[in-house]
Formats: sequence, C-alpha cells, structure tokens
Amino acid sequence: MITIEEHFLKQLVNPVLIADGGGSILITNDPAESMLRSAGLRSNCALSEIDPHFGSLEPVGAPGKTRSVRIGKASRRVKVFPVGLEGGKNGHLYLFDTADILKMTDFDTFLDYIDVAIGIVNKDGVLEHLNEAMSKYTGVNMKEWTGRNLSELVEERALPYPASLNALREKKPVNTNITYGSGTTLQYRSMLCMDNRGQIQKIIITGQDVTRMIQLESDLSSSETLKDQYYKQLNTLEIILGRDRLVYSSEPMKRVAQIAVKASNFDSPVFLWGESGVGKEMVAKLIHKSGTRAAGPFVGVNCSAIPSELMESEFFGYEEGAFTGAKRGGRKGLFDEAEKGTLFLDEINQLSLGMQSKLLRVIQENEYMRVGSNKTISTNVRIIAATNLSWDQLADGTEFRRDLFYRLSVIPINIPPLRQRREDILPLIYFFLKRLNLKYSTSIRINNSLLPRFYNYDWPGNVRELKNVIERLLVVANTDEVGDAEYDLINHLETKKSPDHDEDISIARLMPLKQAMEKVEEILFKRAYQESGSIEKAAELLDINPSTIYRRIKKGRVELK
Repeated sequence: MITIEEHFLKQLVNPVLIADGGGSILITNDPAESMLRSAGLRSNCALSEIDPHFGSLEPVGAPGKTRSVRIGKASRRVKVFPVGLEGGKNGHLYLFDTADILKMTDFDTFLDYIDVAIGIVNKDGVLEHLNEAMSKYTGVNMKEWTGRNLSELVEERALPYPASLNALREKKPVNTNITYGSGTTLQYRSMLCMDNRGQIQKIIITGQDVTRMIQLESDLSSSETLKDQYYKQLNTLEIILGRDRLVYSSEPMKRVAQIAVKASNFDSPVFLWGESGVGKEMVAKLIHKSGTRAAGPFVGVNCSAIPSELMESEFFGYEEGAFTGAKRGGRKGLFDEAEKGTLFLDEINQLSLGMQSKLLRVIQENEYMRVGSNKTISTNVRIIAATNLSWDQLADGTEFRRDLFYRLSVIPINIPPLRQRREDILPLIYFFLKRLNLKYSTSIRINNSLLPRFYNYDWPGNVRELKNVIERLLVVANTDEVGDAEYDLINHLETKKSPDHDEDISIARLMPLKQAMEKVEEILFKRAYQESGSIEKAAELLDINPSTIYRRIKKGRVELK
C-alpha cells in the first residue's frame, strides 16, 4: 500500500483518478478532468457512472496490472493501484495510459477542452493535432497547419523552429520558450511516446503562457538593477564623505551632482566652467570616484602654474638627453601618471596655443610622444577640463581654441556661483564648522545672528572664501560661540559693497616707487576682484585688459585666491 501526494498527481501528464472504497472519486488531475468532460461526465461523479464495470477493476494479484474500461465512446486502458487515504482508510488509484488518448475518435474535441496549448507530432515531423488554446495564445489559426510537415513550415517562416523538431533530432525531451507576433510567449515542454522497441511514435508538446511571468521577471531584474545603482551611488557618497565631499541642498547643485554621477559611467570628456572657488575640482573628483575609473589615479594640475616652456615635458614626459638638464633615464609626464584614471586640467585656458594643438591631437588619437622621442605611446586617460572663463569667452575662439573647446565639452557642466545658490550657504557653514572643529579639537558654535550676514553677502570668492571665513572665526574665537564682533573683526564685510565706500589708499612707510606701484596694483586687483567676482569684470572696473591681470598672476605678482 502506498500513500499519494495530491500535488504530485497534479503534475502528471496521464489522467489520474483516486477513489475511496465506496467508488466515490476524491481526487482528479487536469488531464483526468478533461477526459471526463469530453465524455460528458462530471469530475466528481461516481465510478459506476463512468462504467458499471469499474467496481470489478479492484487489483487482483500484482498491483498495476493493465485493465480495460469504457469511457464515453472510447475504450481506455487503466492501471489500478491500492493507496492509503487520510484517516487510515484505503482507496484505489486509477492511472490511464496516454497512448490510448491518441486513439480516441473525438480526440480533437477532447484537446479543445484543455486550456493549455497542445500539439501532437508524429515520428516524421508531421503535425497531427492542435487545440484551440494553441491558436488563442499565438493569435494565428494554427489548426490550418494540421497535416503539414513542421520542417516545411519553418522553411516558409510560418513559425519559429519548434521544440518538437529538436526532440525528434535529439531523441529526448526539449524545453524552450517561443515569443509570437501577438506578443505572447509560450513555454513548451515535450513528452516522447515510445513503442515497445524504444522508437519514437509521437511527440506531445504542451505550451504554457508565461508572458506575464517573463514580464514580472524583467520588472524584478530592472528593480534589482535600479537598486544596485542606488546602492552604488550611496556607496560613492560614503566614499567621498571626507575632505572631498560635495555639500549642497540647492536645486542647481543637485542638477550638477546628478549630471556628474551620470557622466562618471562614460569616458567622454567633461568641461567644468564657473567662477574661482565654486568647487570645480570637487565635482571632478566626484565624477572620478563615482565611475568605472575610481580604482585608477586622479591627477589634478593647474595649467596656469606650469611655465609655458615646460608644459610639453610636464604633460608628456621626456627621454634621457632630450634637452640640457634632462633627468637621467628620462621622466614620466602627467598622462603617464593618470593612465587608466582621470586627468583634471584646471584653468585649461592658460595653455599656450601650441600646447592646445598638441592636447587636441592626444584627445583625437589617444596617443602622444615624449619630448626627444619619435615613438608614439598609447594612452587611456579620461580628461576633465575646467576654467573660470565665461561660456561666451570659451566659444568665441579668442581666449581658447574653438576646436579644442568643442572636443573637450562633450559633457559641459556649469557650476553656478554661491550667490546664485544661497540655499547651499548654511549647509556649507555647518559642514566646514564641523570639520574644522574636528581638525583643531574645538567646539566653536556660530551665533544665529551671524547667519543673515552670511546669507546676504555675495561671496565673490565663493565656497573657498566661505571656508576661509569660517576658519578665521575659529582662530579669533575667545569663547565657544562667535558672533558679530568676531565677524567684523576679521572681515569688515557688509551685505553690499560698493567702490564708493572703499577706504583711500594710505602710505604707512616710504619705499621705492616701483615697489609701491606694484603694491598699489595688487591692492586694486584684489579689491576689484572681490567686488566683481571675476577677472574679466575686475578688469572692467579698472578699465584695463583682462590679460594684464592674467600676466601679473602668472608672474606671481598678484594672488587673488
């Protein structure tokens, strides 16, 4: 005596009935229900209603012996097994042979009762039977193909290569998914029907609609991918919570950060432009650390700090003996140092025209030559350039080569000045205050009365100036809280500054006239820069050409930052 799991019976292709000792049917699987319906019988009928001789089918001798029974108009073969039921009672399991199904005269009608796509193919690959469900799911009246050879239908491109032909060729069950023009995807399972010699006689194919399941799996996969992206961004933010953290709460900077993170997954050149002190290098580091090159080096260089005669050797390196004073063994350049990483070129507009041409070639060809060599070296470096020139100055070609500008600005990102994103001022104050307190082991607070003055000041030096002011406040603090007195002491700042309120230049001591003129020039340059927020506007206030200020900076006679 065996005990049968109902779930197991539901998975069988053969029709199966389980009845108690009184002949009442207790369990049927889907093929059995279809078999009974095709004979006009209910699934919960008694065995005697199916065939009066059912009662004599109780196993005699060895269980599993094949018997015959009539269901409707067809004679069916069935095996009977004793089974244990719940409560310790006994019953019988009736297992019908699927081979008999193929001999039923009303078999097509029987198949149409089943809400699963079913097809039967003979050993020659000829389609013998198809049910209505197959046509419903595929959106094509496939019953018209009955009697056709599947290989011909495939050649005519009437249908995709079916699993049944694979099963015939490989002589084993083959499962596959096929998506039809209707958009429906069926998951096909094949079952081989063999004769006594082990030769294939029929192949029964069942197709289940898995369109919704595949869509759910796709949605789940997309959700997992999106989740992974969120986790990656969160991890990135954790990584850059140190001194390179990008702090913001304003919408303009939120957009900058979003574009930077998206750009990090590509190798396209990025061009950052904005006033001095807005945080261009921090945005560049965010792009580097968020993307695929995070494991590589980040090499930053201020182009204005490199003498023009040394630029080529600094960028590309040089070979031994390339020039007088060349280091023995040669020297690597910035592109060597940044290999497989990111090269950040700040104030790129300070490159000479000749150097701009060489840089353009490197970007286009991904190769360069060291000074004193005629051998090209391949390079794999992502370039991020930055400048404090305006977009118009960059695009007009007078301050910067137009072709290089457009080659570098595949992804242009403008970082607005602090005065245009005042919502960032308070978060930056608290961030710098916390970091500096930690650095100096202090616990200084800022009185709330100071906050409006911070908020209303135009910050020509932007974030860099704000950080310097916070640090000065900590330096001069006599108590754990700083307020207006300390602020006025170190800055002499008002909410609005105008040249009309500037102090006259005074003479504290005598000095050579040339030195005095340079000192006055430096004071005027700084004051004009602080008032205007850019070198170009400072030059307008002083009625001079911006190149004059740039030359003084390059010679080290003026420090605006």
